[in-house]
Amino acid sequence: MIRNRWKACLLIACMVWVFAGIPAEAYGSHFRPGPKGKDVTISNGGLSIKFNIPWGGVVVSVSNRHVAHGLNIVDTHDPGRELQVDQFLFLMINGHWSLMLNPTQAGSFGHQAFYLHPHGVIHPEIGSKVVRWNASRTHFHAVIDPVDYDTGHPTKWVYVEDVRISAKGVAHFHFTFYNHGMQTYLLDSEVPTLYSDWTDAFLYPLVSPYGRAGRSLLLQDAKWPVRMVRGSRWPEGHLTSKGWIANIDTRNNIGIFYTTPVGRPETYGVFARAAFRGRNPLGKSNVTVRKAISYPGEIYLIDFSVLVSTPQNGPALISKQPQAVLKVIRNQPPE
Repeated sequence: MIRNRWKACLLIACMVWVFAGIPAEAYGSHFRPGPKGKDVTISNGGLSIKFNIPWGGVVVSVSNRHVAHGLNIVDTHDPGRELQVDQFLFLMINGHWSLMLNPTQAGSFGHQAFYLHPHGVIHPEIGSKVVRWNASRTHFHAVIDPVDYDTGHPTKWVYVEDVRISAKGVAHFHFTFYNHGMQTYLLDSEVPTLYSDWTDAFLYPLVSPYGRAGRSLLLQDAKWPVRMVRGSRWPEGHLTSKGWIANIDTRNNIGIFYTTPVGRPETYGVFARAAFRGRNPLGKSNVTVRKAISYPGEIYLIDFSVLVSTPQNGPALISKQPQAVLKVIRNQPPE
């Protein structure tokens, strides 16, 4: 969602920040960014997930104290990043599908060009409202009213977020999406998207853990067959999901691994010029729903798992997690 930001990138790039040989623990503490306001953290003692309430309960940190000194590589420069879900909603106008809304869990960046105003609409950063939330040591629940990323205006959608951390240090995410609007849209959805700092590589499996061959490999506890790719420009690569993907920081030997619905489109790449805070390059990966019709009253959900590990150990660990599931609960055409 880094749209219309290259002017800001060029301005910031004029300030040359050089961080050579920064140890992981310093990088994770001294340079920790994030929005202002209340953070809520859940943890099993190893894996920790941090949510920001002013930004729609979005995930601003995923770390494991046993990996890279507890380093967090989730990027939180603005509400268009983080680990989150969002949607792109199109309406048919004059025979063409036109983008009308971009409900985004974290909120609106502000100062964005808006599709109806070629000179842009200037407004401050606006976080999506968390209607209510509660948390225990290993569980977080929130009900979110996502705003439109471009305008900051409320939308007719509601997101419900549930996250539980298991005793084995894996976070299991469950999002439910409710369409309370009265219009029929063509829908693209990122379920989820992950922006991360110092991400110079991505990992994905060559064999799905959820097919017959994959189950045989799991029983043998074999080293998982993967491909590591490096990218220099978003979107560097397009895949069809085989079950998971990971954003990798090779400098600190750490990755955020998450399961993705098999058969869905995945994309990955880096924004090498996005040198915010000297934590360049900025990486992004996501799995998407594309060109789906969303009728009034639609309800759909996504279940996926997240863990932090090394590129060496992570593939086998994430491959043992439950298969990510994308499911439409209700989506009936109006009578």
